[in-house]
This record gives sequence, structure tokens and C-alpha cells, in this order.
Amino acid sequence: MVKSLIVLVLGILLLGGAAFGGWHIYNTYLVPQEGAEPKKVEPPPKPPTAFVRLAPIIMPVIGNTRVEQIVTVVVAMEVVVEKQPMVQANQIRMNDAFRTALYGGLDDKSIMKGALFSIPAAKEKLMEAAAKVMGPGVIVDVLVQAVVQRNL
Repeated sequence: MVKSLIVLVLGILLLGGAAFGGWHIYNTYLVPQEGAEPKKVEPPPKPPTAFVRLAPIIMPVIGNTRVEQIVTVVVAMEVVVEKQPMVQANQIRMNDAFRTALYGGLDDKSIMKGALFSIPAAKEKLMEAAAKVMGPGVIVDVLVQAVVQRNL
């Protein structure tokens, strides 16, 4: 009888402690406090985007007397969903603009760090070419998916 009374009292004490702890946590963290700063307004979400892949761009790197290496670049464009059909319709123009930008960068060595292809410099040139062809705000980002260099 005494054992069951002790177990009962301990159970009530544990239940009371858990209830007090829950009430304290609720009031401390979940109820807005007076004088607290209002919650920050989140910025609106970015517009939905889609990806348009282009065919691999294969370029020779020409040295003084011969072709020194072959560089293959695989590029995808992140575009606003509403503009995706327009970008897909102009893939040939985009491919031409990308080739022109990359050949220009190879010629003036701005996208080459010694004998290595510089992806950040190439990405910058590709973004400029994309904005020039499609206009600002259509192409969100140009993704360089793969670069393969083969010395000859």
C-alpha cells in the first residue's frame, strides 16, 4: 500500500514537472513577447526556371605553328520558364554567340590560364553573349557542365 502511494505521488510530481516545463517553453519561445521586433518579411520567391542544353562546343586551341589542344565545353542555360520556348527556338543563334565568345576568349587568351581552361572567365563571356543575343533577364545563368581538354 505504501509502495503504491509513493509511486502515485512520484508519477504526479513527474507529470506536474513535465506540464510546467512545457508551459515554460511555450511561453518563452512560441508566444510573441511584448516589445520584441516583428518577424522579417521574406523576399518574394525567385521565378521558376528551366534548363536548356546546347550541343557540346568543340574548339581547337591554335599555337604558333599547329593546333596544340582540343577543348570541348558542354553548356546548359538556366532560363525563366515563360521564355523557354523562345530560347529553344533561338538555340542556333545562342550556339553561334557562344562559339564566337569562346573563340574570342581563346584568341586573346582571356579564358586560358597558361594551358588550362578557366571556367569562371568562360562563364562570364558566355553570360555576356547570352544577354547580348536574348536580352537582359531571359537567361538566369549559364552552367558550364563539363570541360574536356585534350593535348595533341
